[in-house]
Amino acid sequence: MDRWVRRTRASLVIRILLVLAAVGLMPLALPAAAHADTGPDKVTVGVFINDLQDIDLASENFTVDFYLWMRWKNPAIDPSLTIEAMNSEGTQNTTSSPTGGVAGEPLYDAPVDMPDGSKYQVLRYQGVFSRKMNLEKYPFDTQVLEMVFEDKRKNASVIEFVPDTTPVTINDGGAMSIPGYVLGNPSLIVVPHKYPTNFGDISANASTPYSRVIVALPVTRDVLPYLVKLVLPIFIVVLITSLIYLLPARLEDARAGIGITAMLTIVALQWDTDASLPSVDYLTMLDVIYIVSMVYILAAMAYTTLASRRNRAEMAQALTAKLDRRVGIVSLVAYLAILGLTLAYYLSHHYNVLDQYI
Repeated sequence: MDRWVRRTRASLVIRILLVLAAVGLMPLALPAAAHADTGPDKVTVGVFINDLQDIDLASENFTVDFYLWMRWKNPAIDPSLTIEAMNSEGTQNTTSSPTGGVAGEPLYDAPVDMPDGSKYQVLRYQGVFSRKMNLEKYPFDTQVLEMVFEDKRKNASVIEFVPDTTPVTINDGGAMSIPGYVLGNPSLIVVPHKYPTNFGDISANASTPYSRVIVALPVTRDVLPYLVKLVLPIFIVVLITSLIYLLPARLEDARAGIGITAMLTIVALQWDTDASLPSVDYLTMLDVIYIVSMVYILAAMAYTTLASRRNRAEMAQALTAKLDRRVGIVSLVAYLAILGLTLAYYLSHHYNVLDQYI
């Protein structure tokens, strides 16, 4: 009986010691588990766009002045020191980094403590950002001006950006008005961005994305001024060309002169337009309008040659004039129909630059 009691006591003591040991190890195990569950540090971001100063289509860039704010909980990090503008123009900026490009100027010497225990910092960016312009619908195009940011050291497994409750606002004054453009609703999105390389770091995982902040500011071209400046001159040249069909066939020199002058004018107009646009590997809507107009002028000049030869065959003057009017009306209707189909095709094709991220 005494032996059984001693064994029971010994077993109870061992169990108590095991429980105490387990309780003693729990504080060591919990922080590691808690750290594994928390994931990357969340950094809340937002933007106030103060001034859109210029849009340069030929150089494919734009000048903007805006504020980027950040809030985060972990006091051991400071993402305001490592955030980088990914699409800034490195040669012409007001606030530049040592390596070129736009650098944010901090408003505070050090991050400010917020009432909820988070850290807060604001960076002001003033400079030129580059953006590949989509000109398929020019001059009826909509451009999405982008400011793109990433943390230059830490990927999304360490730092993840999160849009603020009101992620982006704009200045409601005249600073946001750009001649020739109508401003749309801006947006801020955060997307994972993967690079197809580890940049030579054999310890890095190339499949881990970076948290990328994209501030998108859509601007639509004001249609009326461009209709008057670009499209109306083309129509005037076409209408002048149509006078070929109203002149008597015997005035072949005057007819040929109108056609040659119209062709040279159209070519000069196209050269002047191309000088203000970047080089692209596709036809813009305005290019197609120029080509269709050139074809119309060439057709009128070809008909002038045929009419001259017909006139020498001494056809009746009334019959010749009647045929000229019919050909002129049919060719002008065909030109307008092709032009209408061209406009319908380009304007029905919707392009949203954010579709590639969502």
